[in-house]
Amino acid sequence: MAVSEHEWLRSTLKRVIPEAVVVRSLPREAANSVLLTFDDGPHPDITPAVLERLDHYNAKAVFFLIGRRIKRAPSVVPQILAKGHLVGNHSHLHRDRYVLPSKGKPRFLEYYRDARRCQDVVERYAGQRPRLFRPPGGRLTPVTVLVPRLLGLRCVNWSREVADWSFRTSREARVGAARLATTIEPRDIVLLHDDNPCVLDLLDHLLPALAARALDLSSSTNYL
Repeated sequence: MAVSEHEWLRSTLKRVIPEAVVVRSLPREAANSVLLTFDDGPHPDITPAVLERLDHYNAKAVFFLIGRRIKRAPSVVPQILAKGHLVGNHSHLHRDRYVLPSKGKPRFLEYYRDARRCQDVVERYAGQRPRLFRPPGGRLTPVTVLVPRLLGLRCVNWSREVADWSFRTSREARVGAARLATTIEPRDIVLLHDDNPCVLDLLDHLLPALAARALDLSSSTNYL
């Protein structure tokens, strides 16, 4: 199967950009830890339900927030922090052109202002400025790598995912959970989304499976 130009560029960037610039997995000293991350929230109903499930397994996570979505669930942001999780910057508008190569490349000034605006909004509701950044779609370009560095943010991508954003049924969520449960390895950073209700079914099956494997979900945020 032919590899698209976008896939080739993305794989090349992953190889040449050092971990000091873009984090893709936990460091060696993390040993048996696995980090769960949630993009595209907060959601007024789904995010609190995610927090309940994580709390039951003493799991800590990073929630990468879209700035404009905080207004729909302002009380959820301090809840995330109160449970011992971290919040990160996932842009303010999450425009299609930030994610999709078919929409063109993100422009520097627009991307910078957007990420900075998200910083301000998160700080207003969280009481602290984020120090982590997740580029929308995990897209790595010179702009999406440079902007977080200029804002003093650490760029965090992922090493494991199942496209849970696309799930529409409980069955799809269970299948995705089963795949993650067998493929997740120590030091993985896992991408999930807390704006899709199917993530709750996924967590109901994934969290006990990871606990049965004795993977450490409680200390992973300490390594960022």
